[in-house]
Amino acid sequence: MDVLLIAIILFPFLAAVAGYAFRSEKAWPHLAGAGSSLLATMYLVFQIGKKKEFIFDYGGLNQDPFKLLANSETGLLSMVVALVGFGIFIYAKGYMHEEKGKKWFWPAISLFLAAMQLLVLTGDWFMFITAWEVMGFASFLLIGTWHEEKKARRGAVKAFLQTRVGDIGLYLGVFLIIGQYGGLAIPFEGEEKISLFVSLCLLFAVIGKSAQVPLQSWLPAAMAGPTPVSALLHSATMVGAGAFLLIRIFPLFPETALNYIAITGSITIVLTGLTAIATSDIKKMLAASTSSQFGFMLLAVGLGYPGAALGHWLAHAFMKSSLFLEAGVFQHAYGGTGYKKMRGGGKKFKYVFIAFVIGGISLAGIPPLIGYFSKDGILASSFKSSDVFYIIIALIGAFFTGAYIAKAIYRLWNGNTKGKTLHKKLWLLAGVTILIAVVLAGGFVLEQLIKTAGYEFPKDKISKILGLSVAFLGIITGWFYKDSWLPDTVREGIRANYKIAGGYQKLIALPILKLADLTYSLDKMLLKLIWKIGNISINYSRINGHFDDELLQSVETVGKGIKHAGGTGKKWQSGLVHKELAITIGVLLVLLFILTASIFTV
Repeated sequence: MDVLLIAIILFPFLAAVAGYAFRSEKAWPHLAGAGSSLLATMYLVFQIGKKKEFIFDYGGLNQDPFKLLANSETGLLSMVVALVGFGIFIYAKGYMHEEKGKKWFWPAISLFLAAMQLLVLTGDWFMFITAWEVMGFASFLLIGTWHEEKKARRGAVKAFLQTRVGDIGLYLGVFLIIGQYGGLAIPFEGEEKISLFVSLCLLFAVIGKSAQVPLQSWLPAAMAGPTPVSALLHSATMVGAGAFLLIRIFPLFPETALNYIAITGSITIVLTGLTAIATSDIKKMLAASTSSQFGFMLLAVGLGYPGAALGHWLAHAFMKSSLFLEAGVFQHAYGGTGYKKMRGGGKKFKYVFIAFVIGGISLAGIPPLIGYFSKDGILASSFKSSDVFYIIIALIGAFFTGAYIAKAIYRLWNGNTKGKTLHKKLWLLAGVTILIAVVLAGGFVLEQLIKTAGYEFPKDKISKILGLSVAFLGIITGWFYKDSWLPDTVREGIRANYKIAGGYQKLIALPILKLADLTYSLDKMLLKLIWKIGNISINYSRINGHFDDELLQSVETVGKGIKHAGGTGKKWQSGLVHKELAITIGVLLVLLFILTASIFTV
């Protein structure tokens, strides 16, 4: 089983390495990597049915091993990631056939898949953060596949930077957890609760990764990338990583922290649901919808029902990825994602339109599709909380979902816009079919899968009736919705994510820029002062050097004089007795001559 755990991650990773090494545009190695990973995952899940858990320890830091963990929960999540990923890879084979950037796209998407598999299977924080980081880097590459276009570059940078802001919370939270529990292993039920501060740090990371308010605006910007990228980011992978983190360590959160999680989800459900209704772009609608649907998951976690959140996580992976793939077909055919460009496109591409309708009404919670069962769990969570505020929020969210899906369906069917003929159409349809099949049949096994993973799946009869009622009411409203229902300023404000980006500018960006300008000015002043002090020191050193040279020269002159005198004296100091005697006699004779001369003179 150790080999299987490694193979699930290694197959797509090796495909990514080979793609980068050989700069190949071929899709086959990456399809093979994703397919092999799927087969390994299927066999692993089969083996988990026989043995509850597999743990593979390897390497580590300070005798604390890294771990891969496969149990009923992580095995199920890995299976969803592999199946969704494989369907998207097949679709991408047709979608990218005539597109540029393939030699960067394919390695990046394989790397992304490998990182997500590592994220769901890891049992230690070090590898969790590693997978989290690699996913962020790969998503940056994927969104920027068409980096020649300004929109793609800006979308990639915005997604990367906004998620990095949230990642600060992940680092703080994880490091504090490691300090609290004294090891790298991800703690589970039975451990002591983490503090409110640590909980809020992790919640901030989730807000960034799962595009919750106020860090939701990166998700629509990420739509500048290829549609397979959008489908992968929004399904069971990158955006899902935040909700997955909350579900995985749910038992560690204190009650107060759960309240904050529920409030965050509630705000996001309403605000991004309105954005999805107001937008005039199908991919941006789906992006806003993703934020709203993950808000439902945070609401369920906050209310104490991680099983309901997990159920919607699984269902949403297939529903949203299928919707993106279908939207991508219309985008390819009509050269854009605005509703005006593709009005009536459903009449030309009937199979794709039917698949879109199935995925859409499933997301709205209409039976017997998978979204009906997962949304029922979310609504039941709110009703079981007995908190009227959360009940109203859940019902408003269900209404909004029906409205924005019906609006999209109406615009795709009504109209006569002509689209071009698509090449490699079978690959597109094959990818859609794999995902929509799960949407059709997955609901009948969803509850059992959640229970097998060890979670409670809540039920409530009243929530079931009211949920269906508001969903149908939302569908009717969305079908007849007109942009004129909202004033232009309100509509544009909603489409612009409530000018939150402007709030970033005023509250965060501008103060930081002013601080940066002040710091830069201080740096320049300090640098000038340092240069002046340096010049003074250099001049002082030069003067000292001149005096040192003069003094040294004087010393050398004196030394040379002494040396010369010594040399002269040395000639007189031979050390031989007979020479000394001769010198003495010579001196005496000179003295005697002087005396005698003086006498005769007198």
